[in-house]
Amino acid sequence: HNFELNVVIFVFHSSDGGSFGYHMRVLEEEHFNASDTDGDGRLNLPEFHDFLHPADSNNPKLQQWLCREEVWERDTDRDGKVSYIEFLNGLFLSIRSYDEEGYSYLHHSDDSKNAYAKLVFSQLDKDSDGYLSAIELLPIIGKVHPSWQYYARKQAEYSISQAQASKYGRLNLNEMIENADILYAAIFHDGFY
Repeated sequence: HNFELNVVIFVFHSSDGGSFGYHMRVLEEEHFNASDTDGDGRLNLPEFHDFLHPADSNNPKLQQWLCREEVWERDTDRDGKVSYIEFLNGLFLSIRSYDEEGYSYLHHSDDSKNAYAKLVFSQLDKDSDGYLSAIELLPIIGKVHPSWQYYARKQAEYSISQAQASKYGRLNLNEMIENADILYAAIFHDGFY
């Protein structure tokens, strides 16, 4: 079957006559065009899936679009780049909640957290201009927009940790049977299990 999507893009106008609608339209057009890998102006089923789930896509154009979207969302002074303060108050919070293995936030002071944020910022700031461009966000975009695989793995790890009696990282059949309510709660809601 041939699947075709015709997209209607709604433009929102701010009450003060600002350009919010224009920027949203540009972002949506870029999103559509990045998803349209064959460039035919239509989205087939795999392209539409990538459009809906860009974080799960291997499409480099979509990864770059996600980076541009992050700059647009985090760039409070609208200069087209992310300053250290904008990074600290937004992107760094996303990275730090994702990257628990790389740094233990619970046991460090605010000064230590700030030092770590400066280190991460400087590593990303490849041209050393004191700002992050969209292309400089590519190394962390998977942490800012984790894939569904990441969430599925975290859910599985949590369910196993709750259901296992021996705490060795694996479930046996008896543990699964005895803790069915814990395991099925991740799948079914409202007591279907």
